[in-house]
Amino acid sequence: MKRWALALLLSLGVTTSAAPARAQSPEGASIAVAEALFQQGRALLDQGRYAEACLKLAESQRLDPKLGTLLNLAVCHEKEGKTATAWAEYTSAASLARGKGQKDREQFARDHVAELKKKLAYVVLRMETPPAGLGMKLDDKPIDVAALNVPLPIDPGNHTVAAMAPGKRSWTGEILVPAQPGEIPVVIPALEDAPAPPPAETPPPPPPEPSPPLAQTKPPPPEPRTPAPTGPSASTVLLVTGFGIGGAALLVGAVTGILTLVEASEILPNCNGSQCPGQADALATANTLANVSNIGFGVAVLGLGVGIAGIALAPKHEKAPPRAVSVMPLVGPFAIGLRGTF
Repeated sequence: MKRWALALLLSLGVTTSAAPARAQSPEGASIAVAEALFQQGRALLDQGRYAEACLKLAESQRLDPKLGTLLNLAVCHEKEGKTATAWAEYTSAASLARGKGQKDREQFARDHVAELKKKLAYVVLRMETPPAGLGMKLDDKPIDVAALNVPLPIDPGNHTVAAMAPGKRSWTGEILVPAQPGEIPVVIPALEDAPAPPPAETPPPPPPEPSPPLAQTKPPPPEPRTPAPTGPSASTVLLVTGFGIGGAALLVGAVTGILTLVEASEILPNCNGSQCPGQADALATANTLANVSNIGFGVAVLGLGVGIAGIALAPKHEKAPPRAVSVMPLVGPFAIGLRGTF
């Protein structure tokens, strides 16, 4: 069987290398690179340098997928000890060969599938209560949640299993798969709640603007002063007017009163009781002087009251200028004149 498999692989190499040349378009350049990688991979495979050979063949298959390259890659991975990877590649190659009607290649792939199935190791991922949004990875390759509790073929060696979910702490576990058939259970523990994110830091307030230098500080402009009034105040007017009029009226009342007494002293000797014959004019004059005297005294009292009010209303700091009031007789026996200095 080994001789038959070797002959088949040689034929695969011949058919792959005998591919007609293509134009050097971007796609053609990729095909040319894939062909070169295939030839290098085949040479390394014959030399037993399986790790290097598998890398070349895998890149060739990526650039220009072909059934012959896929079969050679499966053989390389089988030689490398990656039983699960080789089993998957043989399975895919068998389906492709059947679709192309290449029975020899199909049979070759199926024989290797059956042989490797006896050597496969399986990993079984288990989790009691998967959280919402659970995600899993096996060697950084995503795995759907539906793969829980399902035996998954895996290559021998060290592998990493990771689980994560929104609002949970991620979990990572290491497993060692032996080079022998069997199932390896991996229990993923309940994921712990992730800590709440720290509150956003409030930016500190901006520093206060520096004060301008003292040399540049200008003093405030002086407030305008209201000029003091130059005219006499109301209290001064009341004081001068009241005392002036009061003094004049007092003088009038006093003079007319004296004249009334003089007139009466001349009339009374000529009267007999209440009868004063021949003295009608003198009596009328005396009565007129008496009335004028009474009015003068009344006006004097009123003027003095106005002057006192002016004194009461005057500010304490106000010093009234000296006033001069003088009374002098004018022309006429009963007339008086008032002269005041303000």
